[in-house]
Amino acid sequence: MFSVILILPIGSGFVLAQPVSHTPADIGVVNEERIIYWMKKNGHLSENATSEETKQALARYTSKAQPYFPHQITKEAANAERRRLNRLTENKHLHKAPADSSDSVKTVKVLAVLIDFPDLPHNNNRLSSRDTRMYYSSYPKSHYQNMLFSTTGYSGPQSQTLRSVHQYYDDVSGNSFKFTGDAKGWFRAEQNAQYYGRNDSSRNNADNAATELVKEAVSDAVATMSQDELNSFDIEDPRDLDNDGNINESDGIIDHIMVFHSSIGEEAGGGVLGSNAIWSHSFAVNASSGGYTLPGTNKKVLGYTIQPIDAAIGVCAHEFGHDLGLPDEYDTQSGGDGSPVGLWSIMSAGTWVGTIPGSQPVGFSPYARSYLQNKFNGRWVNEQDISLSSITNTPTDYVLASAIDKQNINQLAITLDSPPIPFKQAYSGEYQYYSGQGDQLEHSMSFARQLPVSSSIILTMKSHWEMENRFDYAQVLINGVAIAGNHTNETNSTTNDRHTITGKSKSIVGAEGENGWVDLEYNLTPYSGQNVTIKMVYKTDTAVTKYGIVVDDIKIHNAGSQIYHDDSETQGRVTQAGFTRINNSRPGKNMRYLIQLRNHQGVDDGLGGSGYDPGVVIWLENSNQFDNRVSSHPGQSLIGVIDADQVLISNRNSRTQMRDAAFSLYDQTPYSGDNHLIANAHFSDSDDYTAPEKPQQGMILPNMGLSVSVVEQAQDSSSARVRINRTFEPNDDPENALVSISSTINGSTVNFTAAISGGSGGYSYLWNFGDGNTSTEVSPQHTYTQSGNYTVILQLTSSSGAVSSVTKRVTIGELNHQQKDGDTNQSKNSGGNWSWVMTLMLSGFAICRRRNKIWWSLLGSNQ
Repeated sequence: MFSVILILPIGSGFVLAQPVSHTPADIGVVNEERIIYWMKKNGHLSENATSEETKQALARYTSKAQPYFPHQITKEAANAERRRLNRLTENKHLHKAPADSSDSVKTVKVLAVLIDFPDLPHNNNRLSSRDTRMYYSSYPKSHYQNMLFSTTGYSGPQSQTLRSVHQYYDDVSGNSFKFTGDAKGWFRAEQNAQYYGRNDSSRNNADNAATELVKEAVSDAVATMSQDELNSFDIEDPRDLDNDGNINESDGIIDHIMVFHSSIGEEAGGGVLGSNAIWSHSFAVNASSGGYTLPGTNKKVLGYTIQPIDAAIGVCAHEFGHDLGLPDEYDTQSGGDGSPVGLWSIMSAGTWVGTIPGSQPVGFSPYARSYLQNKFNGRWVNEQDISLSSITNTPTDYVLASAIDKQNINQLAITLDSPPIPFKQAYSGEYQYYSGQGDQLEHSMSFARQLPVSSSIILTMKSHWEMENRFDYAQVLINGVAIAGNHTNETNSTTNDRHTITGKSKSIVGAEGENGWVDLEYNLTPYSGQNVTIKMVYKTDTAVTKYGIVVDDIKIHNAGSQIYHDDSETQGRVTQAGFTRINNSRPGKNMRYLIQLRNHQGVDDGLGGSGYDPGVVIWLENSNQFDNRVSSHPGQSLIGVIDADQVLISNRNSRTQMRDAAFSLYDQTPYSGDNHLIANAHFSDSDDYTAPEKPQQGMILPNMGLSVSVVEQAQDSSSARVRINRTFEPNDDPENALVSISSTINGSTVNFTAAISGGSGGYSYLWNFGDGNTSTEVSPQHTYTQSGNYTVILQLTSSSGAVSSVTKRVTIGELNHQQKDGDTNQSKNSGGNWSWVMTLMLSGFAICRRRNKIWWSLLGSNQ
């Protein structure tokens, strides 16, 4: 069966106060070696700096870096994107690629604009051959035209032929995506360079006026064009703004804009400008109003990418990947070891691969390939789907072509059973209605009632919620019209919708309990005597994910007497379109093993020069995670590589550690500092891939008895045969259950939840909070009286008396005076003192043990 799993674009998986309005600094394009070079050359770091001094200086310099996130778009654009995604979701053949999809060819036309500064002209840029590996004596327009759009490559600094961006996208898409366009310029900016690129301390040190530079550059460029030429850059309506189902038409917005400025980028040290240079990024201009209208035209500028004078194609192709909707796969927090992706993807450190760094960027991850295949069709990936239920203890062989071979199967996908995610208790009884969590949602639940003729009809329900304030919201609608309630906002300045619920219920005075339950109340009297449809809707935008909204105990009162009650305990009382009826856990999202064969050919030809060995690369895609910020959640990432060689290469970061990640029949090639070069051809999810000494580079895997073995492999790794098998012996002992602990911390108070999948059930719970207090509840709340690190231990006991335990570490920050001297209630049902030997584990992990080994479960902890 050939299939493409629907992968929706993930923007900002981490929590921001609101989608930021300033330009980002893309951490995915950081070049640490060049930053150090320019800090020393510009006198900001001693030539004799110690490694620790260098590390600290580097951390300070890159502290402004952040991941790509979707730019702010208008309400109309957001709704259009939501409609597009809903149409995909409603497609009955979603997981099966259309028969003719591989014949689809997508052509984009990019407007590339070159702009320099009065104090830093492009032809007097003050660069020397030591300053950049992409040094040219001059940077004419023809250089960028060829680097971006040539079908035959372009001339490198030593007159060698290098791959163009056009060729890169042609190769990775199997000749189904055509990157075309024209370069314009050079033009001269109105202000000196520092005005646009200096760090603005009031906005997280963002570039001061990068969007102004974009406006100037594109305005200058279009002033040189005829109307017909300008129209040729607006041939797409990617969000279907007019809702006619046609995305291959003009929408009044220039489709793709790439701006090049005359300095080295701040992400690579900034050249002579240092931190006053512009940091390469992808963003939008005047997003809140749908873009900037170009003077004298009927066209707007909205999305753009911006790159430096010495850009290689890696930065250009990476930033354009953001333009297409792809997230960074790097750890987006600076200062960590990096995510378990390394150089295996262009959306991670693979941007910088090449003899000239960035001249040979590698291909996309399987996550990105699936997303691009789903969005554009074509030949981004030729995937074979393997259902977990079809894998038995009778081994099955599969032939796998290399990732660059678009004619044969080049990716295997095994969809895994997703265990439920611990959530919050219902207000009463066992069940409650839940909106779901995610970006670009429009979920609803509804029921119909004949209302009596009455002078007082009131709808009430119990509810709690947490949403991105103003950008995400819920409404109650009667016959499709939103109505006011006791906790609604009359207007929403962000979306222009009326009568919305937003923010978080805990902020409401009188909110009840740890979840912040409140009473929602709506007056239905104006609908007296009518047959009405009562609907709750929940809508989200492109960024910032909170848990959503929960409702329980829906009631209608007629003159004070109850005439309707839905306590959520009975299935089928409401029509659900995205909302679900849940207990104290919510459904887990998709997880897949994705299996590739990578070698040193095509777009991956730079891997060999970076010390990366070819072979079968096994990834885990986990949609329960929204990003690759493994410094916050070690071992759990949206997409990550399972490292076949768990022997660390000294204390190197992920770029080095992942060099030997491929499973292979052939021993590894020699590499400085790597003394373990023995081939590993066998993957088993019962083995430990968590890299305990460097957990950010490890992977926590579900134990499903799955194994993958490389049984044949071509000498050049152009093809391989893998054997997939599954052996799993059920056992009712709690040591064979999947157990997770999740927690939320509010000051000194922590809410704990335990969830169990498998085993015999009927367990008793005994929590030790690490400070001498205990609880026997399933989901206790505990308040600590002192700051510090605590190891929490949950002991499970089955009905037969078998015992297993799980640990989790929590950190309580410095307490203020009121917290120290105020209410000291410890926990619900807390009692006695325990003396425990505490094993420190990293926060957020869940474990199960089998045959005296430990495996980690992949249960998410977002609540």
